[in-house]
Amino acid sequence: MNRELSAAPSEPASALPASPERAAANLALRRAAPAGLTFAPPCAGSADARVDLKLAAWQARHALSTRGTAAARQRLEGLDAPDLVAGTVQDGTARGLLVAYEEARTLCGPRPPEDDPFSDPLTRVLEGKPLRKQREHLIESGGARVRFARKSGVHLIDRVADVNIEHCIGFEDQTDVGTLDGFVAKEGERPRLFSAAFLQPVQMLHCATADRLVLRGRLGRTPHGYPCEMVIEGRKSEPTVRVCLRLDNRHPDHRLRIRFLSVPQKLIASEGTPGFEEIAVGHRHFVVATLVRACGKLRVDTQMVAVPSAQVPGRIEHHFRLGTSC
Repeated sequence: MNRELSAAPSEPASALPASPERAAANLALRRAAPAGLTFAPPCAGSADARVDLKLAAWQARHALSTRGTAAARQRLEGLDAPDLVAGTVQDGTARGLLVAYEEARTLCGPRPPEDDPFSDPLTRVLEGKPLRKQREHLIESGGARVRFARKSGVHLIDRVADVNIEHCIGFEDQTDVGTLDGFVAKEGERPRLFSAAFLQPVQMLHCATADRLVLRGRLGRTPHGYPCEMVIEGRKSEPTVRVCLRLDNRHPDHRLRIRFLSVPQKLIASEGTPGFEEIAVGHRHFVVATLVRACGKLRVDTQMVAVPSAQVPGRIEHHFRLGTSC
């Protein structure tokens, strides 16, 4: 789990270092680069650049830490340069990295089978009208629990941490006019805020050892919205609640973030989601993480280079856990 939450401030273009390594369009060119080529450190604002690449890197390294092999380690050798890790690279290099991460995972040992509690023949499935009749849905783990209702949204309860928070999950979306080195908000534009309460329950599963609620809908009612599926799952054998988010991004030049409203930092963990930041505005406190940062520009020295794949088009999936053991 990724428990490090750190700010990712943007930096003005004048403060950005020259980056000769960005002229390499793919990994093969990088490896053939002349000896002595200096690599500029990535800017702090690139913490959420190329979210898909960072998720793939986390998955590869997690597989390596739990079931790694010598061949898998060898495949990732030399792929830990600062700009590669930051994602401030051209599209050819990004494609090469995605292939390398996938191959490293394939070269790892077999994944142990995970028990599916809902394979129990006594699992109760609620859909359609019977599901809609229920005003509130309860998802319990062995510790934390979540209640979901239109009135209270995602309501997190953790008695160990003395937490009882309604509407604890929201979303914000904003136009991005920056580069991969850092998010820059469009002047005069406020973030568009979305509530998880407007997602619709489509399935509820109950069995002796677990609960699972599936929510679907759009973040935003305009054509600029985002199809979204949220799966909230609690297992009695675990102290935390699992939250899976699946999004379909079709819009360029924006940043979509999840907000954990009033949730203490120590109660949030993620599986590689980047760009965590803790924010306090007056008496309000929330932790945000970047779900999508669609940005198609990379600065190479004084020039701007188009990087269409960094717009992160298509489906993307994030996994979080909420609860005391995070």
